[in-house]
Amino acid sequence: MDVQEINDLFELLTGEQNSQTYYNFINLSMYEVSVMLRSQECSTDYRLNFLCAAIAFYRVQQMLAARERAAVTYAGKMLKESQNTAYEYSKLLLRDYLQICNDLLKCQNFVFSSFSGEEDIT
Repeated sequence: MDVQEINDLFELLTGEQNSQTYYNFINLSMYEVSVMLRSQECSTDYRLNFLCAAIAFYRVQQMLAARERAAVTYAGKMLKESQNTAYEYSKLLLRDYLQICNDLLKCQNFVFSSFSGEEDIT
């Protein structure tokens, strides 16, 4: 896994200009991917950079969705009922990259890959 490439891909996914702000998320995603790998020889596969960036993007969207749960209105704060579309798309993107890297991952029942339909990723 190439940290600079992951940073570049993360910036592409998020639209952020400075991935260093979210370095902890990127670092966590690299750890998560290293735990999922079938063997350490796979760690140089280019696809893993995309998977790390997608996981980091998903984690950032989780954080932002939690923050944006309350909307400021004229009458005060109230919960938003609509879904965070960036969060929903980050889940779909993550699922796609997990499928692309499927042959590199050791466990088919990893927590991210065991969802379908309307289930939440946990």
